[in-house]
Amino acid sequence: LVYSGNHYGAAELAFNDLVRVQIGINPQCFSWTLNKGESFETPESIMTYSDHGFNGMSAHFHDFINTHIIRGDWKGQERPVLLNNWEAHFFKFNEGRLLRLARRAKKLGVELFVLDDGWFGSRNSDTAGLGDYFINRKKLPRGLKHFSQKLDQMGLSFGLWFEPEMVNVDSELYRAHPEYAVTTPNKAPGFGRNQLVLDLCNPEVRDYIAANVSRILDQNNIAYVKWDMNRHISDAYSPCIENQAEFHHRYILGLYDVLRRIFYARPHILFESCSSGGNRFDPGMLCF
Repeated sequence: LVYSGNHYGAAELAFNDLVRVQIGINPQCFSWTLNKGESFETPESIMTYSDHGFNGMSAHFHDFINTHIIRGDWKGQERPVLLNNWEAHFFKFNEGRLLRLARRAKKLGVELFVLDDGWFGSRNSDTAGLGDYFINRKKLPRGLKHFSQKLDQMGLSFGLWFEPEMVNVDSELYRAHPEYAVTTPNKAPGFGRNQLVLDLCNPEVRDYIAANVSRILDQNNIAYVKWDMNRHISDAYSPCIENQAEFHHRYILGLYDVLRRIFYARPHILFESCSSGGNRFDPGMLCF
């Protein structure tokens, strides 16, 4: 399914030995108000057949996705060997520690150095900072651009971690705009990893994310983005829509809008979709 939202798949064998296969948007908690003259576009699905078992089917899907889904300058290109600093440092790093790790990585043949969580705002733990896009000057006093230039001198490309769909209550964004967070009226919100989900049904939120991520990418010679999502949605409500049963689908359409605005304009950036490690590897995200 070329789609990243709630989905449903079924295969049913009828009494007369006919098989019906279905896949699409999950009907649970979903309805859509379609007014006169309006249209609704359902997600596309990809089907394949192989007489060479699962390996043959996998090869078909790989070929189709690489030919027709993947786009940008990285289409058909060999991916670089990368080192992500997360397991080495978690939140405790400074420019010196990062550069020492980068030099060791370069000696091993690494081509791309990825700075993970902790480079922005008051992000010294997972309790604060998500939603803010100013550089943490205690860790990087000379900024990201200076750090990226040091990597470039070593012959390493620079990649950066973001979690743009989320916000911490302890952040400048939440203090200024608590209404940007997804919550249910008159109920205590559910937290995951100390964070709330930003309301991508709200065009102001989409504008904020697209503008700030784009600014960071353009100012710092970034070749790679790790786009993370470390919790799922529990409070499916947005004041920006009338029919709340449209929330989950409108959220995904909002996400795709943000990704198009950031990455279609920057086809040179290699994009990795990540959700708590590996829960977002679908053709919908692979379009970016």
